[in-house]
Amino acid sequence: MTHYTVDTLHLGEFKTESGEMIQDLKLRYEHVGYRGQPLVLVCHALTGNHLTYGTEDNPGWWREIIDGGYMPLHDYQFLTFNVIGSPFGSSSRLTDSQFPSRLTIRDIVCAIELGLQALQFETIEVLIGASLGGMQVLELLYNQKFKVKKAVILASTVKTSSYSRAFNEIARQAIHLGGREGLSIARQLGFLTYRSSKSYEARFTPDEVVTYQKHQGDKFKTSFDLKCYLTLLDVLDSHNVFRGRQNVEHVFRSLDTKVLTMGFTDDLLYPDDQVAAIGDYFKYHRHFFVPDNVGHDGFLLNFNDWAPYLYHFLELSRFRR
Repeated sequence: MTHYTVDTLHLGEFKTESGEMIQDLKLRYEHVGYRGQPLVLVCHALTGNHLTYGTEDNPGWWREIIDGGYMPLHDYQFLTFNVIGSPFGSSSRLTDSQFPSRLTIRDIVCAIELGLQALQFETIEVLIGASLGGMQVLELLYNQKFKVKKAVILASTVKTSSYSRAFNEIARQAIHLGGREGLSIARQLGFLTYRSSKSYEARFTPDEVVTYQKHQGDKFKTSFDLKCYLTLLDVLDSHNVFRGRQNVEHVFRSLDTKVLTMGFTDDLLYPDDQVAAIGDYFKYHRHFFVPDNVGHDGFLLNFNDWAPYLYHFLELSRFRR
């Protein structure tokens, strides 16, 4: 029987980049597997959560990757933290009326580092994340608080682009103007950027697509907290691994971490060439382009198109530049 734990850490006072305080930092997490196994730390995306594996009744968002044998449970243990600011159990504007008015990607990563220390992990065998998760991976690598053997970054870049920030700002304005209905519109807009025009054309008639978009918005406005979404939009906008730093290239070049990047065709937010460019900063790097037509959300779908390459990368023991 595999060990399965979902629990909350209470980590005391926490000071954010902006100088605001969280009095009792709460960090919700999922741990699957046995403590002696090599650790996989999974970093989730914008509206994701800590339930990477989940249960039989409520499978997690990457359960197919694990049970499909690409990252088998008998080879690894898996840990995922719910990022602070998110509405799924960690400290956020939903759980704490005094929660900071502004949060950055670096705040989220500092909280994760405290969580890892509290759980007494020192070495990460595989550090993996997609989209907002990939941004967390880059910050964790820069901070060098833990030895990381292999890192996998999917559909993410070294900084949030002006194009992506423009969509975030429209989403923000929609919420400020329309409250919960604005949140529905923000989600519908976001969904358009997560999927390609080809995938929409293949899946929907012009009439069906209107119903589908409305369905996605209605579902989201009842399942996700409005204030938390605003917080996480700020987090996305804050991402720039070079912000206020002069030594990023030197730090990344000094790492012995083996890095895999993956870009997805027709990803509007994080184009493949920008994802691949991450590799310029690391000693050991492989890149894989996923030629499906779903777009940015490819990392949540069509696992058979890209997970075999992940498996191959994790099995490699010898690397050349």
